[in-house]
Amino acid sequence: MHKKLWVSALALAFVISLGWGVNEYRLAEKYRLAGENNNRRALTDFASHLDQLETDMAKGDVASNPAQKILYLSQVSSKSDAALKDFAQIPADQTGLSYVGQFLTQSGDFSKTLAQRIAGGGTISVEEEKTLRDIHERIMPVNQKVQDLITRMDTENLVWTDPAPTMRQRLGFGTQIAEAAADGSEAPSKSVRSGLDQLDASLQKLPPFSYTGEYATRVVSKPLGLPAGEVTRDQALVKARDFLDKIGYTNKTPEFDGESQGELGGYKWKVNDVYLEVCRKGGVITLFRDQRAIEPKTLSIEEAATKANSALKNLGWQLVITSSEDFGSYVQFDAVVEENGVRIYPDKVRLMIALDNGQLIGLDSVPFYAFHHARTFPTKLALDQVLRKLRPNFQVLESRLAVIVKAGNQEVYCYEFRGRYQGEEYLLYLNAVTGVEENIQRIIKTPRGEYLK
Repeated sequence: MHKKLWVSALALAFVISLGWGVNEYRLAEKYRLAGENNNRRALTDFASHLDQLETDMAKGDVASNPAQKILYLSQVSSKSDAALKDFAQIPADQTGLSYVGQFLTQSGDFSKTLAQRIAGGGTISVEEEKTLRDIHERIMPVNQKVQDLITRMDTENLVWTDPAPTMRQRLGFGTQIAEAAADGSEAPSKSVRSGLDQLDASLQKLPPFSYTGEYATRVVSKPLGLPAGEVTRDQALVKARDFLDKIGYTNKTPEFDGESQGELGGYKWKVNDVYLEVCRKGGVITLFRDQRAIEPKTLSIEEAATKANSALKNLGWQLVITSSEDFGSYVQFDAVVEENGVRIYPDKVRLMIALDNGQLIGLDSVPFYAFHHARTFPTKLALDQVLRKLRPNFQVLESRLAVIVKAGNQEVYCYEFRGRYQGEEYLLYLNAVTGVEENIQRIIKTPRGEYLK
C-alpha cells in the first residue's frame, strides 16, 4: 500500500515538474520571440531612416535654391537622430561611440550646421561643399550594406548572432572567413551582428573628415580626463573583474576579445552576454554592455533611478542624473558632473538599468574621459541682470549655472533656464558673462521620457 502511494506521489511530482518545465519553455520562447521581433523592428527602422538620410543628402547636394538646401539638410539632421535611436537598440558587441554611430552623428551635425548658416543668410564654402560630397560618398556604401543585411534577413533567415564554432573551427581549421570578417573585408557575414561589425571596421579604416560643428571633435586626439599611466593586458583583466564585482557580477572571469585602437582604445573583454572595454591609458572602463534577455519589468522609472545612483556610487562616480529615457525593458540615464552648483554637460556618463531586477546593463563613459578637466569660471552677471534679458511672459520654473558646448566643441559658461512659454516647456541658455542668448532647446514630453529638440 505504502509502495503504491510512493509511486503515485512520484508520478504526480513528475507530471507537475514536466508541466512546469513546458510552461517555462513556452515563456522563454515567448520572450525570445519578442526580443527578436524588437531587434528586427529596430534594424528595419534603422535601414529606413538611413535610406531616407542618404536620399536627402543627395538632394541637398543637388539643390541650388537656399530654401530647398535648408529643407534637405535639415531633414538629414532629423533622419540622423532617428537612425541613431534605432541603431542604439540593435544588439551589438559594444555601445557608445562606435564608428557607425559616430559617423551618423557627425553627418547629421554637419548638415545641421550648414542649414543654420544658410538660414542666417550665410553661404557654404567650396571646401564645405567638398566635405558634404565626401560624407555622401561614404554614406552610400553604408546604406547599401545595411539594405543588403535587411534583404538577407528576409530571404536567407540571417541569424542575429554568429553560430557557435564547430569542432573543426575550435581546432584551428576553417577560420579564414571569420578572420576576414573581423578585419572588415567583404567576406559574407554569418549574422546581423557580424555584418554590422564588418561595416564598423570598414568605416574605421577611412580617414576622418574635418568640419566645424558641435561634434566635430567628438573623438578627441588627446582625451582630457584619462588618468596617467598605461595598463598591461593582465592589469586590464584585474580592472575588468573589479568593475564586474562592483556592479554585482561576482566570480566572473572575462575572456580577452581583442584590442581597439586610438587614444581611447584599449583591451576588450567578454563573458557570456557581457562585453566591456578597459582603456589602455589609465585603466578605466569606457564601455560596458550586458546583452542578456531581460525578463518582464518589475521596477518603475523612479526605482530604476535609485538603482542608477547606487551603481554610480559603487563605481566611485559623483554625478547628477539629468535625463532618462524608457526603452521598455530598460531605462537609459545621462549623468553629468556638477561642481559648485555648475552642471558641466560635456562631462557625461550614460548608463542603462534593467527594469526586471535593477541591474546595471550598460555604461558609456567615453564623453567623460574625453572632455573632463579642471575649469576656471569667469566672473558672471548677477541672476537678476540675466533674467531681464528673457522674453516677456517666459515663466521660469528652474534656473542654474551650466557649461554647454557650441559649434566646434567651444564650451560656454551659461545660465540655464527651464521655463514655460505659451503652454510648452523650453531650456534657454544665456551666456553668464555677456547675457547673450546662446541656445534654445524645446522639451518634448512622451511616455518614454523627455526629449530635447
